[in-house]
Amino acid sequence: MKRMKWLVICGLLIGLGALAWAIPNKVEQSRQQVETIKASKVAVTTVAAIGRDAPDFKLQALSGEDVRLSDFKGKTVILNFWTTWCTYCKKEIPELINFHHLYKKEEVVVIAVNLSSEEENIENVAMFAKEFEIPFLVPLDKEGEVGKAYQIIMIPTTFIINPEGKIQNKIMGPVKLDQLKQQLKGS
Repeated sequence: MKRMKWLVICGLLIGLGALAWAIPNKVEQSRQQVETIKASKVAVTTVAAIGRDAPDFKLQALSGEDVRLSDFKGKTVILNFWTTWCTYCKKEIPELINFHHLYKKEEVVVIAVNLSSEEENIENVAMFAKEFEIPFLVPLDKEGEVGKAYQIIMIPTTFIINPEGKIQNKIMGPVKLDQLKQQLKGS
């Protein structure tokens, strides 16, 4: 009986010792994970809302170049969020391409942010862009942070950002060429 008590006490002490050793180790791992996540996230300073400044971001495009929304201040920006598997996105891309070709010589730019965090793989995005011959910038939101800042709950979603960098309008669902033309008249 004494031996059994001794074994139980020893087992408890060993278990408590292991727990005491593991807790600080887990805390340190968690702290390091948080620091890694913070360092890798895109710095987005605000949340998107009509009439407010559009949240700035920096993403890498399919072409490899860095894309910052703030680099386009002074131009109207058509900021579209999409994925390759979205049926409506596939229907909308030709409309955006036509719009781009009609207005590329004006102070208007189309940026089609792919919600890459929702994609199976980036290769699908590259194949999609090649198949549709997308002529405008396609930044990749690999971490999903820009999508969160713009509160994307439905794809496609398009924001009209005026030359001052303020969100003029938000269109949920596929856009048509005529809708985009109308948005420019209102800016």
